[in-house]
Amino acid sequence: MVAAFGSGAMFSLVSGLGGPNQVTNAVTSGLFFALVQGGLFKFGQKFSQPPVEDTHYLRTRSMLTNLGLQNYEKNFKKGLLTDSTLPLLTDSALRDVKIPPGPRLLILDHIQRDPGLKGARKK
Repeated sequence: MVAAFGSGAMFSLVSGLGGPNQVTNAVTSGLFFALVQGGLFKFGQKFSQPPVEDTHYLRTRSMLTNLGLQNYEKNFKKGLLTDSTLPLLTDSALRDVKIPPGPRLLILDHIQRDPGLKGARKK
């Protein structure tokens, strides 16, 4: 905001706009530039917050990344296949969310071999 104030003041002095009192015009222009810049900064800050991490897909995201299949994360989200549904996944459930046969086999094999997921299915 200090830089914006300086820019406004210099703009006023260089352009010669305003009345006979250049100091008053420079201060007024500087304040105006600083307020506009501060307002735009706050506005941008409000609308540029980082996306919130979706905690329902942490394990799913990790599994897909480990298998090199992270581009199918959106399919899981569209089908509402969350971490709690991983142990329940079947071939038909993965087919329903349009995951091709190769990645489906990798996902199902990973779930079957993962002791944490395999044990959760039996409960």
